[in-house]
Amino acid sequence: MKPGPTARAALVLLAFLAVFTVIDRMSAPDGGRRTAAAPPGAVTLEPDTSVAATTTTTPPTTSTRATTAPPTTKRTTEPTLRPAAGVTVQVLNGVWVTGLAHRVAGQVRKAGYDVVAAKTALGSYSVSRVYYTGDHRADAEAFKDRFPAFAVVEPAPPNLSRRVALHVVIGKDYPGV
Repeated sequence: MKPGPTARAALVLLAFLAVFTVIDRMSAPDGGRRTAAAPPGAVTLEPDTSVAATTTTTPPTTSTRATTAPPTTKRTTEPTLRPAAGVTVQVLNGVWVTGLAHRVAGQVRKAGYDVVAAKTALGSYSVSRVYYTGDHRADAEAFKDRFPAFAVVEPAPPNLSRRVALHVVIGKDYPGV
């Protein structure tokens, strides 16, 4: 019994998928081995967010006039972002603009992230987004704060590698596209 046209099409599709998977693994800069762990010797330092106590003293007065202390200015502290060091990132070009993923990957690398790949996304995206894997939501939010063009933060779909902490997809809304 011969397979029908649908079965033959499915077999061809599976063959293409296998070829693309092998090519993808071979073209990765690290031979397809990606981890979400920090590189050996990496040190993650938590910033000191403590504020020293301040006191204001007014010298005693002998007159009956009321005295007031000079106004104090409160120091506003900006929220501290999670460190970028040790966070693996894959940059995906979802708008098919030649070289865009590599340009953005360079900016991400300058910010201290460990860029493991810069590739073309499967499909077209209208909105830029950050997909996070596992417990890396806080890393994704910090990435969004550093790169506001990636305003959408979502859990990664099952087809993205769990060995990479963040997958950032450049959409049509990205500045300059």
